[in-house]
Amino acid sequence: MTRVFRIAIDAAVFLLIAWLLLANMAFTVDERELAVVLQFGEPKAGYTEPGLKWKLPFIQEVRRLPKTYQFWLGSAREILVDVPTADGKKVEVTPWAIWRITDPVRFIQELRTVANAEQRIKDFVRSELRDVITANRLVDVVRSSDRQLTYTLQVDLPLGGASGTLLEVESPVGADSPREVVGFQPGAVEKVRLGRQKLVALAKAGVQQRLRQTTPEKLVERGIELVDLGIARIDFVPTVQEAAFRRLIAFLESVAAYYVNEGQRRKQEILNLTNYEVEKILGEGKREANRIRGEVEAEIIQMYAEAIREMGEFYQFYRTLDVYKKSFGKNTQLVVTTDADIFNLFRQMPLPPASPPMASGVPAAPSVPSPN
Repeated sequence: MTRVFRIAIDAAVFLLIAWLLLANMAFTVDERELAVVLQFGEPKAGYTEPGLKWKLPFIQEVRRLPKTYQFWLGSAREILVDVPTADGKKVEVTPWAIWRITDPVRFIQELRTVANAEQRIKDFVRSELRDVITANRLVDVVRSSDRQLTYTLQVDLPLGGASGTLLEVESPVGADSPREVVGFQPGAVEKVRLGRQKLVALAKAGVQQRLRQTTPEKLVERGIELVDLGIARIDFVPTVQEAAFRRLIAFLESVAAYYVNEGQRRKQEILNLTNYEVEKILGEGKREANRIRGEVEAEIIQMYAEAIREMGEFYQFYRTLDVYKKSFGKNTQLVVTTDADIFNLFRQMPLPPASPPMASGVPAAPSVPSPN
């Protein structure tokens, strides 16, 4: 029993030692990783492909590095501030870069850590972008073509009786109406010589060259590669921003003044045309009204003439009675002769027959001779 127990203990110790040796000799590399085997801090082997790898136990260690693309974006403290352009404009530039590790052994020899590599990328990108920007004009930094810029103004105007309709007016160059090109451009249009894309390409080439630093003796490889770089944002410095805003305000005021003047001119044209149409309609209406009135009055006169012709005596009798009614009242005093025309009806009226003598012996009233 003692011998069997001793054999079991020896086997367990052997297995433990073998497991420890195997654990310190074998390691795996993930597909998203790079690995470097270090011996006393010096790189001995690098692995870029995934799989099971081997190393010497206890005296060698494994340093793992990212195989994926690394992205760097300038923070608030890493923005390029007060970068002057060739035409005297000062800007603030926010750069970005994408890089990766290509040679893990060279990377460990030259840069040691990912933080050091990112700092080196950051320094090179900032330096090259500053050099490129200061050597070129602002128009080349912000634009890549000579395409004419247009400005879109949106105004909330009530149209067609609605509560509000968004009216969009664009202003390209050379037009007569507010809806066409007006040619408002804040400043002279400058020709783009290189453009932003070519400037970024120049900066990228400069960074790639500096990553492979050339010394009089040899070409230093750092084991990293710049995949791409660019500019995330370009802003004017505060003083230039204020001047640009004042310039833009003046530009928009000129646009507003143009549209106000154009509106007043259009308004006057519409008013003149409306007044002309109103006067024309009123003149035609008056002429038509006079024509109709003349025709109606002629018909009335003709009707009166026919009525008088057909009923002349009755009409004359009726009109005479109307004159009597309006002329003689209770207190009317009229001094005329008996042969006046106003008493024509009285002269033509027959007198009533004489009354017979009264039985009381009162004599009858004497008869009044006729005015005729």
